[in-house]
Amino acid sequence: MKSVGIEEIYDAAFDRDLFSVLIERLVHAFGAQAGFIGWSDMERDAGFHTQFGNDPVWLQRYVETYAQHDLLQPILRATPEGVCAPAYPHLQTDEVRDSIFYREYLAPQNIIDNLAVNLIKQSSFVAHLALIRMAPAGPFTPDECAELSGLVPHLRRAIYIQSHLVHAADQQATRLAFSGVSRHVLLLTDKHVIAEIDPPLASLLTLRVGDGIGDGALGRTISAAIASGEPVALEWPGNDSAAPANLLCQARTLEPNRFGRFATGPVPTHAVHITELEQTPPIAFEAIADLYRLTPTELRVLRDAIEHGDLVGIGERVGMARATTRTHLHRIYDKTRTGSFVGLSNLAHRFARLTPE
Repeated sequence: MKSVGIEEIYDAAFDRDLFSVLIERLVHAFGAQAGFIGWSDMERDAGFHTQFGNDPVWLQRYVETYAQHDLLQPILRATPEGVCAPAYPHLQTDEVRDSIFYREYLAPQNIIDNLAVNLIKQSSFVAHLALIRMAPAGPFTPDECAELSGLVPHLRRAIYIQSHLVHAADQQATRLAFSGVSRHVLLLTDKHVIAEIDPPLASLLTLRVGDGIGDGALGRTISAAIASGEPVALEWPGNDSAAPANLLCQARTLEPNRFGRFATGPVPTHAVHITELEQTPPIAFEAIADLYRLTPTELRVLRDAIEHGDLVGIGERVGMARATTRTHLHRIYDKTRTGSFVGLSNLAHRFARLTPE
């Protein structure tokens, strides 16, 4: 296999931004000049696409003019799920070479081959990968097609996991996100074996894919969360790579048939969301200031008060007299209609950011 590692694919599974890095790595690893990866999950109202190396002018021309003349699209749609299908043999036929699509779109770009895969091909969920070669490069070889085929099961599963996590911004995950604490996710099989775990959580718990959660404190906590359907707290002692932490475990049951088609191992049956309770909530202070029309100085006072939880030392920290800070605080209370620091703090934490500032 070339330089794209399986771990890179699963890193992208848990971080959508890494798919743009992944498609670039695939393009270079397979000697292509451009590539595309994308999916649409109508059931979960999730979708994403990213490309590398394509000329935006030609992409626009395709959308506006040449999509309707694309003779290769029906061939791709008919290709079975997971099968790598190079376009080169089709590009040698008279039908294609005589077409407007070839003469006016493919040939001017020197496109020699397109190694395309229907990564997922379901009624409500489709995903597609394409790697494009341009002259003077030659067509994709059978060995290269076989090599990409070896990555396809991992790419399919990574896309499904990412799409699931996008939607696992469902009501529960949304509440977790807006609680302002650090969140992690692991997927468990019915035997309580880890099917997937995000890297920070793996480091925190010293666990990896294939490990059982065991019957220790962590295993008992997760089992209790699964059995009760309620959040369960755990005092985690830490390890050589992570400090002690208070954790909150919340479990959701998954529908196994949704994962069964994409799993390369045992099918996940539960998603466990684990939060680190000591993490400082990232607050969208600018959004508060915009909504309640706070002045820049009032925003400085608000940020300091919430971040430190201490009203007495605000003046010294921001460089103003104590009486002046009290005046600004009361103006903030009035504008936000909170009336006290407790009310202001509760309001601010409703503005928790999904990502660090």
